[in-house]
Amino acid sequence: MRSKFTIRPETRMKVPVSFHPCRHLENGRTLIPKICIYNYECWKCPFDQWLDELETRHGVAAAAA
Repeated sequence: MRSKFTIRPETRMKVPVSFHPCRHLENGRTLIPKICIYNYECWKCPFDQWLDELETRHGVAAAAA
């Protein structure tokens, strides 16, 4: 018989969580609310790449997306 695994609040790691808004939202490049999970290293963010591709293909401001 397996024992049930429970996590007690006092045993959890206390890791500070901070939320950074996406720089494209702050700059007005997009209206899509997004939180940056790449610590502002946009070169590895798929959302940044998608916005660049959208502007390259359509020549449209990404804020319309």
